[in-house]
Amino acid sequence: MLRIYHSNQLDLLKDLLIKLITIESFSDPFYADQILVHNTSMAHWLQIELAKHFSISANINFLFPETFIWNMFLKVLPEIPEEYAFTKTQMTWKLMHCLPNLLNKKNFYSIKQYLYADDDKRKLHQLSMRIATLFDQYLIYRPDWLNIWENGQLIDGLGKTQQWQAELWCHLVYMTKKKGQPAWHYANLYTRFIQILEEVPISLLNLPRRVFIFGISALPPMYLQVLEALGRHISIHLFFINPCRYYWGDIQDYSFLAKMQGRQRRRLYCLPISNIVPVSFNRLSEQQLTNPLLASWGKLGRDNLYLINQMECSANDIHAFVDIQKDSLLHSVQRDILNLDDNTIIGLNAAELTDSTKKITLNPTDRSIIVQVCHSIQREVEVLQNYLLTIMEKNPELKTRDIVVMVSDINSYSPFIQATFSRVHDQCYLPFTILDRNKIQIHPVMVALLNLLQLPFSRFCLEEVLALLEVSALAQRFSIDESNLRLLRRWVVESGIRWGLDDTNVEALSLPTTGQHTWRFGLQRMLLGYALESSHGDWEGILPYDESRGLIAEIVGHLAKLLSCLEVWHIRLSKARTLSEWKPLCRELIDVFFIDDSDSHLALLFIEIQWKEIIEQGIQAKYDKPISITLLYDNLRTRLEQHNINQHFSSGPINFCTLRTIRSIPFKVICLLGMNDGMYPRSLLPLNFDLMQQQIRKGDRSSRDDDHYFFLEALIASQNQFYISYIGRTIQDNSKLYPSIMVKELMDYISNSFCLAGDEQCVPDVSACRVRNHLQILHSRMPFSPENFRSSENRQSFASEWLNAANNSGVVPSNFFTKPLRIQRINSLSIKQLLAFWRHPIRTWFQQSLGVNFSTQSNTELPDSEPFFLNKLECYKLNTQLLNALINNQNVDQLYKYHRTAGNLPYGAFGEIFWKTQVEEMKKIVSNFSTQSQEIENWEVNLQLDNIQLTGWLNQIQVNNGLLRFRPSILSISDGLLLWLEHLVYCAMGGSGTSRIYGCKKSRWCFNALEKNKALLILKNYVNGYQMGLTQPLMLTNQSSSAWLNISFDTESRQLINNQKTQTEAMNKLIQKWQGDSKIRGESHDPYFHRLTRTLHNNIVQQMIVDTARKWYLLVYVSHDHTEYNNNGF
Repeated sequence: MLRIYHSNQLDLLKDLLIKLITIESFSDPFYADQILVHNTSMAHWLQIELAKHFSISANINFLFPETFIWNMFLKVLPEIPEEYAFTKTQMTWKLMHCLPNLLNKKNFYSIKQYLYADDDKRKLHQLSMRIATLFDQYLIYRPDWLNIWENGQLIDGLGKTQQWQAELWCHLVYMTKKKGQPAWHYANLYTRFIQILEEVPISLLNLPRRVFIFGISALPPMYLQVLEALGRHISIHLFFINPCRYYWGDIQDYSFLAKMQGRQRRRLYCLPISNIVPVSFNRLSEQQLTNPLLASWGKLGRDNLYLINQMECSANDIHAFVDIQKDSLLHSVQRDILNLDDNTIIGLNAAELTDSTKKITLNPTDRSIIVQVCHSIQREVEVLQNYLLTIMEKNPELKTRDIVVMVSDINSYSPFIQATFSRVHDQCYLPFTILDRNKIQIHPVMVALLNLLQLPFSRFCLEEVLALLEVSALAQRFSIDESNLRLLRRWVVESGIRWGLDDTNVEALSLPTTGQHTWRFGLQRMLLGYALESSHGDWEGILPYDESRGLIAEIVGHLAKLLSCLEVWHIRLSKARTLSEWKPLCRELIDVFFIDDSDSHLALLFIEIQWKEIIEQGIQAKYDKPISITLLYDNLRTRLEQHNINQHFSSGPINFCTLRTIRSIPFKVICLLGMNDGMYPRSLLPLNFDLMQQQIRKGDRSSRDDDHYFFLEALIASQNQFYISYIGRTIQDNSKLYPSIMVKELMDYISNSFCLAGDEQCVPDVSACRVRNHLQILHSRMPFSPENFRSSENRQSFASEWLNAANNSGVVPSNFFTKPLRIQRINSLSIKQLLAFWRHPIRTWFQQSLGVNFSTQSNTELPDSEPFFLNKLECYKLNTQLLNALINNQNVDQLYKYHRTAGNLPYGAFGEIFWKTQVEEMKKIVSNFSTQSQEIENWEVNLQLDNIQLTGWLNQIQVNNGLLRFRPSILSISDGLLLWLEHLVYCAMGGSGTSRIYGCKKSRWCFNALEKNKALLILKNYVNGYQMGLTQPLMLTNQSSSAWLNISFDTESRQLINNQKTQTEAMNKLIQKWQGDSKIRGESHDPYFHRLTRTLHNNIVQQMIVDTARKWYLLVYVSHDHTEYNNNGF
């Protein structure tokens, strides 16, 4: 007997299940009850509840409905094999075989056009997968169509598309028979199954004694017919979560809430009351509608209820509904749904338009339903965390096991959930677990293996190859650890590698070969660098890479092994093979590229199992044509994306999951995240050749209807509080975004049914607006907004790390330095050390005094194309070498050959043009040298400056003419300061010449000779500045201070201009250089300046102007000989 139990509470259905198990116990202790559930989370929850009652839960088989139905077919119909011949995968392979043979027929003309130019059969495979999925739906929801097609007939009203589908289905069945497989499928199996049940005695069928069906929202009509037939022989108990105690299987969705306001406006402003169309109203002008929420969201359950009531057993239904008290807003809404009530007041008559007295009064403190409006996913999760902490603080009896959070897209939200809920301190920590995440997102080894399967189509860019080595299982296979990988990232760039395995790989992509910038080119440079130095020149057109020498060069061998394996598998995977030939390749690929460690073993095993299943299904379908790796890759990736982590519902921590997982399980607090328009409900368009859309039936499934019902079930399952969150404002400009249609419908229903206490005399529109404002809470864009820390607000934050920022009382980051460090006495100082300090005092303070070294490479993205041009740093290095070569009268052609063979220049004529341009630019600088150069000599420095001895060498001094320096760039104040320091040493040693430095665009610095004692006195001051700069940071900024001085300094009077106008202009220029803009990075982006101070407050400006620029840079400006004009203003 099939008996159906209706209730609005899952707990009560669970109690009924326990009671049935208790009173109908079996003498056989080994008999296993069978319980059908819709997912593993429901099975796990039910196991826990059964264990609570019986102290143990064992010997129970939890099955999915489709598995149970198939098992029943196998028991009742012994002639069918255990392997089903009409699975989606098998049908895909069979369709790939038979579709090409049908393309010349008239009915298949449109498909022939679609499959044009499908050389790799990718279109054919994708189309076959879509058609197989559609036929699989027909087998469950339209079995009568398939039987009619097999009999050579067509269904009325389905159009021309039916013709090719009917012919294709018949051909598919014929092929299945021809290949020796039984042509049993669900469409003919269930008819035969029901017939056998009526003919064969029950004792011969070995059927289960009883079956429980628990918590399933809807079953296909065919499944219900099979269960009804089984119910005539065995006990079947179907526990149906019914949100309404009255029959609602034939209520209609009037799109009531979406049109409600429009009808009201037309009635108020356009039509008199007497002109209202009476279709939806009775004689008392009352609207004859059911509960609009149930009508709008309940199609899935409504159709299921309708089908259940068409069954013969419906007269034996047991109704066990629980009354709900109207003690909160949530319970009132649930009660309206339970009793099929509609309490909306929308102005059906003139009396209702005057006030809101007929609305239900809502307590302003009632927060049982709350809608949070945020600016981003991160803020959604942060607001949720604060909300949970708030309600748990108010209600100590509330535990994390009483809370569930359902997310529209768990894969997008899981990183933010982990980041937010894992980083709080202990007293605010909430234990949590995340369900339903995609396996690919959790296991990097799966992504690596999928990328390896794509080797035939890879460009082998730097990032693609090195990303493989970031996977531990693969890196360990080739003996490359994390430190080796960091070194390799630098080596592959410097050796000129960009993309492509070799020239053959580049040529296969129909691109010109250059002999450079491939992995083979860079690898040859690194291997050659182990034996030769680049100073000896190239060897057969290959320039050695100097860094890869010594013992560390071993990692080049490991890289060569990886590239060799990639090349081999690039060739192997590029060939088309039969399914039997493809089958062992997955295991071989895993063995070559991965080690079998504990972290990756299960993930790689899972991929191998899926790979074999795909191929075995094709072999069973007798598909014997060669195929490319693309088809297997697409099929495998689709399978992996459909598989989530097999993680059960946990009864202790907060569960984060999708709505379809545990939406009907009761919790005290149910929270929904990501309820945005366009994100939920899902909008998956059906196939344009889906015939089910032309003749829709009761029980047809759609993702949109499913999501509507999941939302309804979540609302019903919530016991105390129902929390909704969505992104209602853009984070860029705060413009308005809209919530999911279900959220809007819920808000409209509540606002038109309830009014806040004190708003009874307001017109319905006003009271409705105030209710919406009461339910919705718009949160700040940032977590440190002051409003988040006011205890009287509903947006109380527990994030203490933001409290100082909210109170505007945070400590300035630069205050990590509180007092000068202990002075370390030094007896000697080299010129090199002195110059290095004054080049960047803050960097020297961090590195020498604190032992801290920040990476200055802000852009870690690896280049993926050949050098069509050189960046500023690369151009500066090249020009430095070129300038030295020109000054020393060396052959620049040899230097050109060096850079060309190293791959540093653009290829071909572009590289030649670039080189000639740079040569001409550097010759302009060298022209100064030709007119001023004299005999060069080097002086050894040994100056006693009080207690410090300055030592070293002063190089390239022109006899009787001072220092002459060159730089291949526009000179800055820093260049002038360094020349000034060398000039002071030169004069202190008795030099009497003029020192000069020349740069691009006619920029220069020039200092005339100083008297020896004066030079010593100034030099001592700079040495003292060096000592001071090692004890505390010296804010000597190159660009910002120079910008201030350029405007403040008068070259004619050689004095600073201190009037307000000039100083305001100079200050603005300083701030501009410090902050930068969208095109030019400011000086504040320097990692050393950024760590020292992140805001340009008054103290920092004072240090930059008074303590540094005036003291150390001003003298450079004053001493500079301005008689010759230069473009840089020096």
